[in-house]
This record gives sequence, C-alpha cells and structure tokens, in this order.
Amino acid sequence: MKVLIVDDSAETRNLIKVILENKGHEVVGEAEDGAGALKAFAELRPEVVLLDIIMPGMSGVGVLTEIRKLDAVVKVIMVTAVEQDSINRQLHLIGADGVIYKPFSAYDFEKTFHAVLRKDPAERVRSEAASAAPENKPAAAEKNETITRLAAGGLSKCMLKTSDASSWAWELCDLEVFSGKVPDAVRKADFGKSVAAVQVNIRGYSPFSAAMLLRSEDIGHISSCFVNGPLYRTGGITELEEGLVIEIGNIILNAMVNPLINALSVSAIASVPMFIKGGPGAVSAGLSACLNPKLDFRIISASLAMRRDGRLARAGVLAVLPEEFAAELERWGAGGAAG
Repeated sequence: MKVLIVDDSAETRNLIKVILENKGHEVVGEAEDGAGALKAFAELRPEVVLLDIIMPGMSGVGVLTEIRKLDAVVKVIMVTAVEQDSINRQLHLIGADGVIYKPFSAYDFEKTFHAVLRKDPAERVRSEAASAAPENKPAAAEKNETITRLAAGGLSKCMLKTSDASSWAWELCDLEVFSGKVPDAVRKADFGKSVAAVQVNIRGYSPFSAAMLLRSEDIGHISSCFVNGPLYRTGGITELEEGLVIEIGNIILNAMVNPLINALSVSAIASVPMFIKGGPGAVSAGLSACLNPKLDFRIISASLAMRRDGRLARAGVLAVLPEEFAAELERWGAGGAAG
C-alpha cells in the first residue's frame, strides 16, 4: 500500500516508516503538520493516511475532516496518544477507519491494516454505534480516591504497553494526590536543580497542565527505549534525544490525562509538548503558563522507574488540576452527575 505518514515527531515518522517498509508497504510522503498533510495528500493521493492528532496548527481531527471533503474512500488511520471516548466517537463519525494508540508495536500496524483494508467505508458509523457501551459509574469514593484510581490506572496501562513496545521495563512506583500550589508540586517531585521536563497544556473543558520530569543524567537512557542500545552523548542533550524524550513524555502524559477526561464524558486535546530546561523554576513557570499560580490546585504526583541491563532511570509525572475540575471528578466518583 502507498502510505502518507503525518506526525510532528520526526522520530515517530522514522519508526513508522521502518515498520511499514519491513512489511512491504511504500511510504510515498511525510508531513509534520496539518497544512503539510493536506498539501501532500492532494499531490500524492496515497491509499492510506496515518494521522497524528496533536500537531502544531490544525489538529489531526481538522485534517481528517478536510481529507474527507476531498476523498470518501481513502483509508485514514489515526496514530495517537489521545485515547478519549468522546474523541474516538467523533473520529469515527467524521471518517476515521481505525486508531493505533501510542506506544505502538509493529504488530499494531499489521493488525490494524488487516482490519481496515477489509472494511467497507459504510461500516464506520455502524461499527462505532455497535461498540458503544453504557457508561459504568463507580461506587462512592473518598476525596482524591477517584482521581488517584483513574490516573494510576491510565499510567499502569501505559507502563505495560511501553514495556512491550520498548527495550526497557517500565514501572509505576507510586502515585499520590494532594492540594497545593505549582511550586509545591515541583519541589515534592525532588529531581534536583538539573531537572528538565516535557510539558503539555490541556485545552478544552477545564484547562490544566501536566509534565514529566527527568534528571539530566537519565535523558539519554530514557530516550533510547525505542531504539537499539543506549544513546551516549559527548556534550549536551542532542536533538535526537530531545525529540525522543518529547514523544515519550507526550505518550505518558496523555495516558494519565485520558482517563480523567473520559470519566466526565468530555474531550480535551493536549497542546504540542515542549521540552523545558532550566531547573525547578523553569518547570514551575511552564506548568503555570495557562493557570493562576496564586491558586491552590489538586496535584497528581507519580514516580516512574525504567530498568534495562542493570541500569535504572526514573522520571516523575505531575498534573496540576483546577479545584473545580477535581470536584467534578469526585462527584463522578460518588455517582453524581457531572455539571
């Protein structure tokens, strides 16, 4: 099949290209944003489009909408870290043929291509409607218990998938939820003065921020999890390392955020992830960019460990939630209606 790959991460595009070419597919083009995707599609007319959601400018949802105006038959498969029920329904209704979730393996592409290439376009909406299940409300929970359970569930699932897809063993070590200000969250994570972070802002519904914190000495090893062998740097952080860490952080942060969004039956797309260097102050400023730093927030703080060949690397994960959003989740956890 002739395939167009659309993703703002060059590292992800390269990985997908290797997987596809090893399976005999032809990658006829690549694009890193929505405008480039539409231009490449019009020029190349591929048989399959692999499309990311979180991109600069137009999101993958917008690109899919425009592609369907041009072509009702081409197969469009979303390759994304956004695993949200409402967005999945929207994607199928506007014409997505399938979804592959990050972190992915070669088998994910083989299985999805097999299913999608056999599917009649008219089946999109019918299959989505048939698969929609009634939403189950959990039993009443104590304060922070619902948020803890949802975030831990999302991260635990991501750790299993990441371990399967990478050369490292990933583990969620601990997770807690508490109230405080943004600097309190960064201090509690305790990653030292040389900390760096991958940070996203969550748009839509009730905006909040999230970040994955890393020790500088672990960046080369964490970034190597989806490539063969560790990356050894001779100077500062390389462009390849930074790109890989950004993509890994994007996957992990979305894994934590998606269950919170799904619980309230709403949707919210994370901003394009950015890499922050400069220590705890820079991380606090990044997390506060779309929030009022003087307010108290509900803070999710988790610790991750990555092991391979006797080497241990670790990372911290933070989410800073407005109190009103946390209260909505608690009402949902108690069986009440979300407002």
